[in-house]
Amino acid sequence: MTTVSEALRIAVGLHQGNRLAEAADIYRKIIQAAPEVADAWHLLGVLHHQSGEHAEAVRLIGEAIRRDPLCAAYRDNLGSALRAATQADRAAGQHRAAMALDPAWVKPFGNLAGALTDLGDGAGAAEALRRALRLAPDTESFLRRLGDCLYAQDRTAEAEAQYRRLDALQPGRPDCLYRLGLCRLAASRVMGVALAAAGRLVDRAALGEAIAAFGRAADGGHGDACRNLFGTAVVAVQTGVMDDALLERVAAAARRRLMAEPRDSVALSVVCYALYRRQRLALAERYFRKFARHWTAEDIAADFEMLLWSMVRGGPAFFEALAAEPPACFARAARRMPVAAKSDGRPILLVGCDGDYWRRFGAGFLETWQDKAASCVLHVHVVNPPADVEAELIRLAGGGLPLSVSFEAVDLSALPEPVRLTYYASARFAVTQQLLRAGAGPVIQIDVDALLLADPGLAMAAWPSWDVAVMQDRRGRGPTRDFLAGFLAFNRTPAAQRYLDLVVAYIGRHFDEGRAFWGLDQAAPYCTHDHLVRSGGAPALIRFDFEAFPFLHFLEK
Repeated sequence: MTTVSEALRIAVGLHQGNRLAEAADIYRKIIQAAPEVADAWHLLGVLHHQSGEHAEAVRLIGEAIRRDPLCAAYRDNLGSALRAATQADRAAGQHRAAMALDPAWVKPFGNLAGALTDLGDGAGAAEALRRALRLAPDTESFLRRLGDCLYAQDRTAEAEAQYRRLDALQPGRPDCLYRLGLCRLAASRVMGVALAAAGRLVDRAALGEAIAAFGRAADGGHGDACRNLFGTAVVAVQTGVMDDALLERVAAAARRRLMAEPRDSVALSVVCYALYRRQRLALAERYFRKFARHWTAEDIAADFEMLLWSMVRGGPAFFEALAAEPPACFARAARRMPVAAKSDGRPILLVGCDGDYWRRFGAGFLETWQDKAASCVLHVHVVNPPADVEAELIRLAGGGLPLSVSFEAVDLSALPEPVRLTYYASARFAVTQQLLRAGAGPVIQIDVDALLLADPGLAMAAWPSWDVAVMQDRRGRGPTRDFLAGFLAFNRTPAAQRYLDLVVAYIGRHFDEGRAFWGLDQAAPYCTHDHLVRSGGAPALIRFDFEAFPFLHFLEK
């Protein structure tokens, strides 16, 4: 005849062998024959917990505790069942009871950390894991969990210390390297830093260490590390804190990635940014288009980086086609100039926007113009002006101010909001073209939502033999962020007008083909200048550094 102890041993063997139905049958028979045997209630409860039947597990383990309230294992496993039943508060109480019954047993400390995490008590969870590590130093799972717990609380320096301990135990583990990369990335402060403060606040050494850690983890097959490697590089480029040597190293990894996954748009962007930094814009365009063929127009429209690079053109064939078949975009607009600019040689400040933007910023701009730029006349161009805005501007122009105005009516209803905004910013190039052809100017295009700090018209006298003046971001942030459209001046010279004609055609072609997006008004001037440098005929350029720009203060919007 089989004893209870023997039956229990057989059931446990079946349980451990994953023969759960047979084990459960024996546990039930033991309970029926000897209901005082707490282990049978407990183990049957554990089996139900493992099978996803958490409420029944709680009941059965509770019966075991009723028979033996001083067993730490019963309390701890009841806590696990309660946590699975989404009763984390009761679970934490049971894990604490297990810890009190057996303070040297490490398992309840780790389980308590899980319950406290569910309750949102990150500090309590971290303390429980620290106590677990005091009992079992260098336990990999506890080190990793403590690091993750601290990282989730933005205690990244403390998290990094745990990951470094873990890396010392098993050097080069991809999951650990990835976590170290996240901590170094947080230490760099590159994510979310304001552009104007990036050069001062970003820790470039930490940024390089993050990228190196992501790269090593990616080489080990860690998928998230691969994405973070290229994503971090793109953010660093866009923030203006990526040095050329580091970008080249990431670009080499990106080329390898594209051989395996040609639709990785972020890896593709990294390679294109590296080529742009090397002044190889035409090659960047060809490289982009080689891989963009794997994408539909809808795919590109849904991917910000792909949209930006789809507007970058550097090959001579594109510019030759612009001359052979001029775009129709701006010709379709019904443009009129009820108060024309005078051809008296005075510099013209040109602002262009829609009616809503003029209502928001127009009064402030008129004030800053009259206060700071007395040498310049002003031309205001409004796309689809509301009647009140048009009437106000005509009244101002007839009231003695050196002000000319133009308006245009164009149907933009089919365009999404970012593309409409791009049209408002781009239309001023066509107006500048019209003004220069009429003999007016020089023309200085500036943003209406900016305040003047000094008079650019007076400064022109000191610009030697210039054709075009640009505000340039010299941090190498990409061809859509290099020449900044907030300030762009065109002299009354043949070279400036040839350059401007190509810029207007460049913009118009993208609108004609439905490929215009945010940044087109900056991509066109930069890419056109790059083309003319390589093909001959580039205008004489005056460059002003955006970070020390003397003429404008740009408002927070």
